[in-house]
Amino acid sequence: MPVQTKPENHTLDLTSIGDAAQELFATAATPEEVAALRDELLRRVAECANAARREIAEEAERKNLGE
Repeated sequence: MPVQTKPENHTLDLTSIGDAAQELFATAATPEEVAALRDELLRRVAECANAARREIAEEAERKNLGE
């Protein structure tokens, strides 16, 4: 699930991370399942961080071009 932004307040929608965390604690029955879900959760966190970095860089570029 890709990271989305909420246009009304320009914030990242962290629903996919919350969904992964909830799944981690609700459905994992074996250590392997816990590890797989943990890896998915970390992937989603990294995806959100990268999206935030891109947005910050794009905003800075827009401001620099406008000056």
